[in-house]
Amino acid sequence: TDRPPTAAVGAAARGRLPACALRAAREVEEMAEGDAALKEKMRKVHWVAFESNPDMFNQFSYEVGMSKDFAFHDILGLDDELLMMIPPGCLAVTLLFDSGSEIIRKFKVEQREQIEKDGQKVAPGLKYMRQYVGNACGTIATIHSLANNAEALGVAADSKLGKFLADADAKSPEEIGAMLADATELHKVSESSAQGGQTAAPEADADIHNHFITFVEKDGDVYELDGNKAFPINHGPAEGGLLKAAGKVIQANWIQKDMECVKCMIALAPGGDD
Repeated sequence: TDRPPTAAVGAAARGRLPACALRAAREVEEMAEGDAALKEKMRKVHWVAFESNPDMFNQFSYEVGMSKDFAFHDILGLDDELLMMIPPGCLAVTLLFDSGSEIIRKFKVEQREQIEKDGQKVAPGLKYMRQYVGNACGTIATIHSLANNAEALGVAADSKLGKFLADADAKSPEEIGAMLADATELHKVSESSAQGGQTAAPEADADIHNHFITFVEKDGDVYELDGNKAFPINHGPAEGGLLKAAGKVIQANWIQKDMECVKCMIALAPGGDD
């Protein structure tokens, strides 16, 4: 169905706005010494990028195992009346932003240094993977959203995502990130979904500067899951629920720092297609 133009930081610009091959390449270069063969392999792996379109996220999610009782919805803005348009029970919030913003890149470095100095609590059950596959951040953001809510979303063990999660069990974020390059079933669904957008799909190795990340709640805290960061980021208690809490984090760490870098936000919540 067609959606109305969105306000503020919604999905009004329906253009192809996703993941960054160059940033994934940097992550590959940071792999441990001795992984020369793996590095060489990852340099060659690029997927077609997702556009900022909930329908695309839904198509992928339903095909890999999510119940159709849930769906991704445009977030039209962070004012209370706009957040109320999202069905209650939000399970994940996805943010698309310009990863080339110098302000945001500087903040990312400072944030990592602070956490490495002070430490942080990370819930033991949190599912997180690094991004090594070029232009796959939309897919990875969706996997992060589903994997951390698999039971609630009805993801079966024998589904495409269920099998991937079983294989990923007890593996490190780096190992899971490398596994994605060989996840043939997920790759096929991702490519098919990416081709179904409202704009022409880019080439798989296109240089795209916009980047999808996800926020989820685990053990009462809000976590930022960005495959291009060294680790998940714990943003503290999810006061008022995940949707509102994640909105506050986005407001403080993106909009107030560089409003122009924020492209759209999408919520995973109850309410599938009619």
